Amino acid sequence: MKLDDIIKQIENVSKPEIKRVAPADCSAIKEIIKRSNPQDMYEKMVLGYLTSLCAEYMHPETFHLEVNSLDYTGFELERGCIEIDTAGDMLGACMRGGKIVAKRAGEETGSGMAGGEIVADEIKSIGNTIGGRITAKKVGRVSKAQGAEVFINSVRFKLGLFERLFGK
Repeated sequence: MKLDDIIKQIENVSKPEIKRVAPADCSAIKEIIKRSNPQDMYEKMVLGYLTSLCAEYMHPETFHLEVNSLDYTGFELERGCIEIDTAGDMLGACMRGGKIVAKRAGEETGSGMAGGEIVADEIKSIGNTIGGRITAKKVGRVSKAQGAEVFINSVRFKLGLFERLFGK
């Protein structure tokens, strides 16, 4: 099975749709991820769901993702653990549980996350979050809407009084 085979069988990009047509075997999902070269956001989101499904199937073991720079890694992750060297943009988007460990992460990390944990050495930017926890040694930019506990270099991130009052 290839990424195109999955895309042809789904009506829309959603976790239940991807789960319905994707292999239930994690080794088959890993092969799809390795052989794919996503070109557009649609394909990137499908692969992101596949990374989450693989981690959830492997739970309580850790899914070591060998492909770097994938966008949407851990998309809507509910449980399990993903380890990756370099993640693309939208790492852990909309995740509700589980854990993602990365050395480097791209833009909008944790965007829409409601639970779970992201641990990284370096993050380009943290998106708007609802809940969960993000821990990083270095962060380029943090969006103003943070429901998650964010720790940068072991210090809890807090908006200043001016930003809380005026949202700037």
